[in-house]
Amino acid sequence: MIKLDSHYLPSVTFACGPAQGLPSVRERALYQTLFERSHRAPDMSFNGLYKEAENNLRTLLNVPSDYTLLFFPGGATAAMDAVLWSLTKSHVSGLNMGAFSRLWCSRLAPRVPGIHTDFLEVDLIPQALPNTAADLVILTPNETSTGVQLPDDYLQDVWNRRSKDTLVAWDTTSCAGGRALPAGIYDIQLFGLQKCFAAGGGTCALILSPKAIARAKEMATRRNIPFLLDLTNAVPFAQQKHQTLNTPSTINIWMANEGAKFMLSHGGMKEMEKLCRLHTDHLVTWAQQTDWIRPLIQNAKYRSFTTLTMEIIHPKIQDTRLNEALAATGLKNLQDGLKKYHTVEKNSLRIACFPFADTNGVEEYKKLTATLDEIARQLKA
Repeated sequence: MIKLDSHYLPSVTFACGPAQGLPSVRERALYQTLFERSHRAPDMSFNGLYKEAENNLRTLLNVPSDYTLLFFPGGATAAMDAVLWSLTKSHVSGLNMGAFSRLWCSRLAPRVPGIHTDFLEVDLIPQALPNTAADLVILTPNETSTGVQLPDDYLQDVWNRRSKDTLVAWDTTSCAGGRALPAGIYDIQLFGLQKCFAAGGGTCALILSPKAIARAKEMATRRNIPFLLDLTNAVPFAQQKHQTLNTPSTINIWMANEGAKFMLSHGGMKEMEKLCRLHTDHLVTWAQQTDWIRPLIQNAKYRSFTTLTMEIIHPKIQDTRLNEALAATGLKNLQDGLKKYHTVEKNSLRIACFPFADTNGVEEYKKLTATLDEIARQLKA
């Protein structure tokens, strides 16, 4: 039985989503989150929450002025489906490099009738580019499962080598709000709001270039697309009314907007990336001083600094035992532990390094690493 001193335990969650909430949001009364309001009301749509959240995200993420940003129901998976059904002509390519890219490439893409799938299988770090001649190239800049990232020069290289008819799509769920990605070198960007922006699950932001919207219009005449996945239905609501096609989670949009406002008032993406890197650097430096854990991705250029996967290398320590010890504290913030993603076979942990896990620096991370060291010491004894 692992014994821990409760006075030294961290007070935040390091789970990878839904993530630690912004302190001011966690203290807000439920009735102030606008969940009782109609999303069609002018002061909620074109004169209120929706337009404000859209504008704040645009500013924060440096979205090109001619791109359309909309909120999509069902989280990133549903948005991935919509992108595949509405924006693929006949050929989609990408990287199979972890659970979330694999979801998009291997589990969703093959279900779209009449398309050829062409995916590069990657063992953690990519050694080549996907097929940039495909009419849709899908990438996951930061993988939540393995903690691998595609560096900026890789993303730029894909963009530079794309064919005239290629759309480039990014799933930035694990890094939007924490990594200052290169601006304007994508046609589609989507991200769930439950990680860096610390909203609930089930809502996604979807950003589309004019070229992507033109493709959606073309494909709506060529393929029988399910109603909710047909982007020609959702885009006019966003562009003309600043509304969603169907009833959204106004709580999620409100939470994401509060997060975006905090980020903008605290230095924008430059400072949010700096904060995420600070969190990760503490964990990596700590791991270098132990004999039982190390980053799964050894090459820092390809190592995500928003979600970090750590490999346990000591034979007496198992991730399941460590997570059991965290859950046994009875603290709600630790009950989900630091569980690895189920597709990762290695004995490992996943630790969120999102901005709101510790907005002041690394004090909570110091408590976490001290706690992990104490659990490891008892397991090794």
